[in-house]
This record gives sequence, C-alpha cells and structure tokens, in this order.
Amino acid sequence: MKRINWGIIGLGNIANRHLKSFEKSLNSKLKGVASRNLENLKNFKKKVKIDDKFYFDNYEDLIKNSEIDIIYIALPNSYHYEWINKCIDHNKHILVEKPITENFFQLEKIKNRLLQKKSNVLIYEGFMYKYHPQIKKVLDLVNNNEIGEIKKIVSSFGVNLLTKKYFWFFKKKRKIDKENRLFNKKLGGGSILDLGCYPVSFTTMLLEKFNFINFEDYKVLNKKVEIGESGVDVDSKIEMIAKGSITIKLSSSFKKNIGSATEIHGSRGSIEILNTWSGSSNIILKKGDKKNIIRFNKIDDTYFDQLNVISNDLLNKNIGQNLDNMLLNMKIIDQWLN
Repeated sequence: MKRINWGIIGLGNIANRHLKSFEKSLNSKLKGVASRNLENLKNFKKKVKIDDKFYFDNYEDLIKNSEIDIIYIALPNSYHYEWINKCIDHNKHILVEKPITENFFQLEKIKNRLLQKKSNVLIYEGFMYKYHPQIKKVLDLVNNNEIGEIKKIVSSFGVNLLTKKYFWFFKKKRKIDKENRLFNKKLGGGSILDLGCYPVSFTTMLLEKFNFINFEDYKVLNKKVEIGESGVDVDSKIEMIAKGSITIKLSSSFKKNIGSATEIHGSRGSIEILNTWSGSSNIILKKGDKKNIIRFNKIDDTYFDQLNVISNDLLNKNIGQNLDNMLLNMKIIDQWLN
C-alpha cells in the first residue's frame, strides 16, 4: 500500500505522543524530523528508525526535501504563522497543532496567499478529538434529529496548574515557569489558546451542519478573562448566542479543574459527553424520562484516527479541512481574548 511521507518540525512532548500512531499506520510513514534542540534530536533517534539523512537540525531543510509530502508543525503557537508560510513556499501539505495561528488576521493572510498562488496545499488543524468515534456518534445523533432543534451548548476544558493540595484542605501555590509555552505570552500561551480553542472548535463544527458559518451568526453576550502573573489568561468564560436562538457557554482554565464535559440541549432531549476530548468516555442521551448510556472503549492512541484520515485524504486527493471554519474559530477566539 502506498504511504504518505511525513516530516515533523519540533520534537517536544506532542510530537513524541504521535510515534505510536506512525508505528500502527498502514498509510503513513514518518520519513524525517527536524529540531533546533540537539538533545531532543538525539533522544528522538533512540526511539525511531529513520534514515540518518532525514534528521535535520533546522526546519527549512526538512521542508525543502522532495521526499516529504506533509509537514507536522509541532511548535509553540507563536511559530505557526511563520512555518505555515514556509511550507506553502515549498508546496508542502500541513498539519499544525491547535490553534492554527495566534489570531484571525494571520490566518486570513494565509488564506489569501493560498488563493493568490492558486495553491493545492491542504492545511489541517490538530484537533484529534474530531476523528474519534464518540464525536462521530454525537454528530449522527444531532443530524438525525434525536434531540430536536439545538437550544443550548455548554462546553469546558480546564485543569488546575496553579495550585496543589497541601495537607488536608489546604492548597499551596505552584511555582510557575514563566518560560513554559503555556504561561509565556510571547509563545502564544494562555488557557484560551491552549484549551478554550477545543470548546470553540466543537461548537462551530456542530453548528456548521446548520450553515452557521459566519461570525455574524454569533453574538458575544459577555465574557470573563482573568490574567495571571505571567501576563496570560488563566481562567476564562464566554457566553454567546447563535442566530438569536442558541445559547453557547464556553469555559477554559489553568486555575480550576473544570473538566472536559460538553452538554447539547435540544427541543426534544439532550446529549452529554463526559470527556469530550479523550474519545473514550460515555455519551448520555436523555429524552424525557428515558436515559440511554452509549459506551465507548478506551482509546490508547488518541492521534491515530487523525493521522489515518489526513493521509487517506492526500492519497485520494480529497478536499481536506474547511479553512473557513478555522477562520470562524479564530474570530471567536480573538473576541474572547481581546
């Protein structure tokens, strides 16, 4: 079977977590990697069998390589815009870690550049949860009108990174590394860009089915953004209304363990996803007094389905992800942040 040759730039934790996916995949091959951190490059060599000539200590040489079909950009948010453009320069397809850019205007420039070049480069944003069976089931339930007309969406993603338990009921403040990408404003840190982008993307994916595709379809009612000591947001909420009828409440946090549940309320029932982003939790479908629990097996490799679908798209010359949906996500995120 023909396989798509992948290259990775940036060899941090997220890149390492994809290795299991490449080992299992029948349509994808990890062909080359690049890192400016020589220690990371050395450690990666111990884990992966790649020809030595496909290890690079700079990103551009990997991108220029004629044997690479697609580049996975596993870099902090502030580097996405630059290296997406470098990939476009060399006609490489792209999977970029979420969020695709730091703001709407960067992504708008990328779209205009692709149109001007009449480029066939496909860009994918790394929301692996979209490819999991439980999300496909949720979309089927909504599209089949199981809960009727959507009235309300509530979705959260948050973990407490700022305090830890100290004896019984006492909490102790954690020492925060301000250079860490999560807390570094120059690297595009903050809870909204790191976690809040998930509930935003889920909401627009769900409502895209009903042709809610423009920012004009959404109105921000109120929001809360708490800025932490390093200058990035650490606890945030936004409330919107879509087309004047659907209430949307989204939350992200580095301060509280608010979990990762999503609720979709309709005119005839509701759907609750207990853990929206892991792909392995139950779905609870409620209709009147009846409750149906739909169970899913634990997913050991949360990135495999994403890798498989993207490589299959490239092999079969499929269209790929909708860039306009990504633009809508970034517009909402901009409104939430600013």
